[in-house]
Amino acid sequence: VNKHWRQTFYYCIPEGEEDLAKAIQMAQEQATDTEILERKTVLPSKHAVPEVIEDFLCNFLMKMGMTRTLDCFQSEWYELIQKGVTELRTVGNVPDVYTQIMLLENENKNLKKDLKHYKQAADKAREDLLKIQKERDFHRMHHKRVIQEKTKLINDLKGLKLHYASYEPTIRVLHEKHHTLLKEKMLTSLERDRAVGQVSGLQETLKNMEIGHSYYVTEIKGKYKM
Repeated sequence: VNKHWRQTFYYCIPEGEEDLAKAIQMAQEQATDTEILERKTVLPSKHAVPEVIEDFLCNFLMKMGMTRTLDCFQSEWYELIQKGVTELRTVGNVPDVYTQIMLLENENKNLKKDLKHYKQAADKAREDLLKIQKERDFHRMHHKRVIQEKTKLINDLKGLKLHYASYEPTIRVLHEKHHTLLKEKMLTSLERDRAVGQVSGLQETLKNMEIGHSYYVTEIKGKYKM
């Protein structure tokens, strides 16, 4: 029973009450209540069943990997038991502190395993995070480069539009000149055709005149011969 939780109850016989039996009954009831309260407030032990010394030694040797020593100990121990050595039964249990140490060592070992797993998981998560950050930086740089190229193309397009806009008056003048030249060419072709027709007519007239002149000369010559 945990003595720190023990409470002291003070009681007295009610004033004017001299019945001793009733006073004793009240005292017993208060004592019972105190015992119940103490029983409820007792902290349970972590290890209710103590470990016997031979089990402790076997577990220790097995834990340390001392298998040959364990075999020798078990062989000699059970040999002594078969011989009926009664002193072995009075060895008792392992002190609680050793049991606590063994349990703490096992707990520490398990915690180290958990810590190792958590560390591996953390390292894996860190590697994945670094990989994701690198991919993010790569895509961010690529996106930035695409935006820069897009901005450059837009600026170049604006420059080309301004450049060609400055040529629009010149192009308009050239179109007008081209149209004028086409008209002049057409008129020149018409005049050439008319001139060619006139030349052909003159040539035909001259040819006819030459034929007529030759006939006239021949006729005159014939008259003179007669």
